[in-house]
Amino acid sequence: MNAADKITDASERLERTANENGGAYQEPEGYRGSVARTMFDRPGSEDGTITILVPEHQIGNVSREAYVRIDSMHPRTNTVEAQYLGVVGSGPFAEPDALGANAPTLVVAAAHGAVLTPKYHGIAHVEVFGEKVDGVVIPPLKRPCPNSPVFLLGQEDTKAVLGLDVAAEDKPVRLGLLGSVSSISVEVPAAKKSVLYKHVAILGTTGGGKSTTVSGSIMNFAGAGNAVVVFDIEGEYTTMNEPTQNPHMLAALKKRGLSEAGAPKTRLFYLSGRTSANPRHPDKREFKIAFDDLSPYVLAEVLDLSEPQERRLLEAYDICRITMEREKIYPATPEEHAEALEIDELQRGWPRMTIEKMIDVVAAAIDMIEGGANGFKGRVNGFRDHETVLLQTLNARKIEKDSRSWKAIAKRLWRMKSAGVFANGQQERIRVDDMLEPGRISIVDLSDMDAPYLRNLVIAQILRLLQSRQDDRYAEREEQVRKGAEGKPLTRVNIFIEEAHEFLSAQRIKQMPNLFDQVARIARRGRKRYLGLVFVTQLPSHLPDEVLGLVNNWILHKLTDGGVVNRLKKVVPGVNEATWRSLPNLAPGQALCSLTHLTRPVMVAIDPSPCQLRMVD
Repeated sequence: MNAADKITDASERLERTANENGGAYQEPEGYRGSVARTMFDRPGSEDGTITILVPEHQIGNVSREAYVRIDSMHPRTNTVEAQYLGVVGSGPFAEPDALGANAPTLVVAAAHGAVLTPKYHGIAHVEVFGEKVDGVVIPPLKRPCPNSPVFLLGQEDTKAVLGLDVAAEDKPVRLGLLGSVSSISVEVPAAKKSVLYKHVAILGTTGGGKSTTVSGSIMNFAGAGNAVVVFDIEGEYTTMNEPTQNPHMLAALKKRGLSEAGAPKTRLFYLSGRTSANPRHPDKREFKIAFDDLSPYVLAEVLDLSEPQERRLLEAYDICRITMEREKIYPATPEEHAEALEIDELQRGWPRMTIEKMIDVVAAAIDMIEGGANGFKGRVNGFRDHETVLLQTLNARKIEKDSRSWKAIAKRLWRMKSAGVFANGQQERIRVDDMLEPGRISIVDLSDMDAPYLRNLVIAQILRLLQSRQDDRYAEREEQVRKGAEGKPLTRVNIFIEEAHEFLSAQRIKQMPNLFDQVARIARRGRKRYLGLVFVTQLPSHLPDEVLGLVNNWILHKLTDGGVVNRLKKVVPGVNEATWRSLPNLAPGQALCSLTHLTRPVMVAIDPSPCQLRMVD
């Protein structure tokens, strides 16, 4: 028998022996369809993280942010003891089967141009975030057993596990596509109280895609029947009514199967006397704010007064109010007297008080201190024809003889008056009822206001008016329900505050605590009243902890500041360390989304914006 025959005979005998003992090796039933196996813990293993081994032929099927199911298999009985759910946090990294990655054989071969690729496998780390018990996902109590099979979740299972199935009555709106599975949509419930109305922060560096996220969200929320108000600092969103013409955005839309489109029902509000960033907008409205809506304590903060000056201002405010009462300017009727008793001056000002009246009080005080009050003459819209009572009130109060403080207040009041932001009549005032129409997008264009204190004043007053009107509607609805009627549904409202760091920086909150209290009050009361705030900024390092504490939903684009990331780790739950490390490297349009309706944070490829933005390249 020659050598070839001997080999053939040996092979046949081995095959017969194998068949007699059950045939070729068959993977156990419970392991079929798996893409990886759990392995024994290594030095440095951490709670909540499992290392898995991926066969060479499966490495292409497993990616970071892929969602998996681990059937924890008892090592002796081969029975499933528990089912765990996890996400691939890092890897898979290629590793040779029987050699170290830096083995001399591999190093020498590669260094001298030889091709030597031994059998290899992938090694990845899975963050275990849940255990499935009777169809319900609960926090994991134990770790999966070693050598347990790991299965990729299908689309429907992934959606169910992550909470991506949004009920129709909750008005689902699409945010983008799940980063690891490009065909799964990530949707946000626009009508669910526990999500958008627990407030949102959209953070990221310049060029990370915030504007795309904001404009798409504005259009989608309005499309779901919400009223949307946007405080536009740079005038970026004033062209939203037009479809995008950006070639990069058009290509991205086509790739997603989406079409360009302008936002319907947009209305542009801009301060009277200023220039709109989009003079071609078909629905523009000029407005001014009302001085009598302004709390005296917020006024003192906005004017940036010293402590003595603040005391003088509040004294002037009291004198103005008392003079108005004596002259029956307000309150003038029994109904108004009853209304006046309910006024909370921490939140609003005295009805019918004007900045001219305050200027008259301060001017009369200065004249009285300097001995020239006999020739005092009031101004139109001030205390003209009421000078005698004003001077009598000043005399009775025995004001401080500190002309320097009074003149400093006069200078600041005149500067504010010359800005032209205050209305003289009801017709000039902004009507927030126009903003609370379902599906309406109201863009408050503040791009032609250089003074930050004036922008903040406008934002603060419109916010307070929106809250007050929504409170009234809520009270009316509750009264209808109390009487047994079906209450009229509240309009859901989403308010976007662009460049939030300028409005609510740590320094500004320290200087303007009453202004922040108004924002915090909206945040606390907003959920029941369907009033949700969205803070947008490229400088999250300037946002204080007080603001971050108001937010429960996060959309994080590219962030390169390690200090900011470390702060966010304390307030954004459920994000693994590998994902935090990836934030500085996110591509434009990628975002880490932590939303209250999701079981865990997810990476999302945000949909391109279909509308035209002024400042996007």
